[in-house]
Amino acid sequence: MDPLSALKNEKKNENAKAEGLRAGLSLGTPHSTAEDAVTASLAPPTPAAVVVATPLSAAAPLPPGTPTAQAVPLPGYAKPDIQVAGEKPGLPDLAFPGLLAGEKVVEAIKSCSLQVQNPFCEVPGRICITPYRLKFMTPKGGLRKDLMWMRGVKYFDVPFGLVETIKDEKLVTVTGATELRVTITCKDLRCLIFLLKSEQEARLLLESVSSFSTPGNPAMLFAFKHYDALRKENLLQDQSGWSLYDAEQDYARMGVDTPLIPSPQCPWRVSELNRQYRLCGSYPSVVVMPRRMPDQALREVAAFRKRGRLPALSWCGGPELGFASLWRCSQTTEGLMGSKCVEDQSMLNAIRLGNGETERDLLLIDLRPKVSAWVNKAGGGGFESYPKCRMIWGGIDNIHVVRDAWRAMGSAVARLQDAQVGSWLKDVANSGWYDYIGAILSCTLKAVTEILTFKSNVVIHCSDGWDRTAQVASLSMLCMDPHYRTQVGFLKLVQKEWCSFGHRFRTRLGIGDVPSSEYSPVIIQWLECVFQLLHQFPSAFEFSADVLLRLAEEVFTNRFGTFFCDNEQERKSMEAHTLSLWSTLLGEDFESWRNPGYKAERVKLYPSICQANYSIWEAYWFRFTARGDVPEPSSPTSPSTAAEEAPPAAPPPEPEEIEREPSLFSPAELAVAPTKPEPTQIFAEDDDEDIFAKHSKPGAKEAKVPALSEVEAKVETAEL
Repeated sequence: MDPLSALKNEKKNENAKAEGLRAGLSLGTPHSTAEDAVTASLAPPTPAAVVVATPLSAAAPLPPGTPTAQAVPLPGYAKPDIQVAGEKPGLPDLAFPGLLAGEKVVEAIKSCSLQVQNPFCEVPGRICITPYRLKFMTPKGGLRKDLMWMRGVKYFDVPFGLVETIKDEKLVTVTGATELRVTITCKDLRCLIFLLKSEQEARLLLESVSSFSTPGNPAMLFAFKHYDALRKENLLQDQSGWSLYDAEQDYARMGVDTPLIPSPQCPWRVSELNRQYRLCGSYPSVVVMPRRMPDQALREVAAFRKRGRLPALSWCGGPELGFASLWRCSQTTEGLMGSKCVEDQSMLNAIRLGNGETERDLLLIDLRPKVSAWVNKAGGGGFESYPKCRMIWGGIDNIHVVRDAWRAMGSAVARLQDAQVGSWLKDVANSGWYDYIGAILSCTLKAVTEILTFKSNVVIHCSDGWDRTAQVASLSMLCMDPHYRTQVGFLKLVQKEWCSFGHRFRTRLGIGDVPSSEYSPVIIQWLECVFQLLHQFPSAFEFSADVLLRLAEEVFTNRFGTFFCDNEQERKSMEAHTLSLWSTLLGEDFESWRNPGYKAERVKLYPSICQANYSIWEAYWFRFTARGDVPEPSSPTSPSTAAEEAPPAAPPPEPEEIEREPSLFSPAELAVAPTKPEPTQIFAEDDDEDIFAKHSKPGAKEAKVPALSEVEAKVETAEL
């Protein structure tokens, strides 16, 4: 059975298999060890939604970044005969540069067109489908000169994890012909519109994209196949990235009392309550609590906080700052009736006192807008109104607002044209994207100032404590601790505050599932906040903005298991079966994201919150436009395309030399008319072109292409 059909069968039997595992049944499938381990540790995922057919009423395609309705295959499609590429009649084995271990072309649509909006035209080519990506290949001379930038920015290479929606339409042209259109909207602002020739090909594309992008179970994603292929080929290298962050070691570095290094004078201690994730399933196993709080009281606090996410220490300034610290948690569950918890109030008071008596009130930043906090209180949530607590509102909007603002920025980018005045500044302002970034930086500045200037403790939270809380906590730590501004320290920060403290990557990014109403690029918003810090303090960071762009891509690609799950407990099952992104970044790619202007100084950063000091993150927003086409990027945007992005050894050929590429066939093969199917076909190594144009007959003379100077001379003569 071919890989695509096998994946479909696994997808259909997924829920039944998960139930069998939870019941302790032995399925006896020798090849499903990784899948069994992951499925048993995760709750049954929601099955991938069926796409809904859309009528052909839209006059123009939607711009990139615009939410589109899910689409089902067109009615009356005949189910295609899906086979392995080499087994399908008439389909030769295909390959292209940059194929990863475990990746091969399993399906191909030989002839189709990609519709481009600016300038409006159609690009002929073919679609190659692997378990990892969809790649559109253009024939020699099939791409216009003013669209060559699309090849430079890898516009045609789409890992399946980046697919957000897929929609199909059946159009009838003015001549009465039927046109089949499949639109793929991506999570990185790309929008690919394919024009196909048959309903069978459209159905094949829809089913392939759906099966590989939304299998419904992380264990079916490409990262597992990739890891297994590397293991079988003995190509697995250092996998220390999974153990990069050691919680006890990091807390000991801050001066916290740990079993590793005791610190009796510190008011904070490492607690053993969550070693087996019994106190809070979405928290890390190692948490730091106030020394004066007994374990039973901590259990009561966890029961009073939403989802058990009680206040836990994120950062401590050590003896130098009097052990001033930053704490994170979720909202209370007092509701409109105002139920109280004495233990919760006692814990916040213990955090306020820290290492001794103080008259200063505890700064508690509720990162939500005040109206949102009251709405949550009506639904059973709440906020603190305790004595000796000074609560302020952060005004950071929720995940739905972030998603809408991100899409509005994508629409602004799609409308931007260099040849027109346009309304770029107005569109950016109307998106509100930088207003929300300003709110995050403002809360960060308040927390940093309170800890560094007044040596007092700060508690921050939003609703659940895993979105806005993660953003502000990690930005504050970047400002206060130079260790997290190093290359290794930055990766530890992401692992600690985002992966270990339970940011819901799988839910927020729609990893392995059709994006739900809770889909939101919160991590992208945070990466741009970090970019603003790099812009304001260019010499304070050992890492460059290249790593931010790399993270913005790899959180979606399904190549690494680092971001597959919603918390540390779930992620444990991934470590033995997938690669860690940190191993790659700290290995051969380490020098590619180093900041050459870095100055190793122990300085504290106070970010400017004035929008006049912000800068558009052009490397992210414009990377799939003509502006994003750079000849020699400082670091690869994707390891899968490293071979294609290598700078050429010689200057690029002139236009008339494009057709001089060596033939794929030997002279002996060209001298005799072929009587067998074409041999294995290899694509060009320097770009996305593929040589599947018709070959000239033996002995035929090559048409002479006039030089560019001759053409210009003829044009000038005609004008005269």
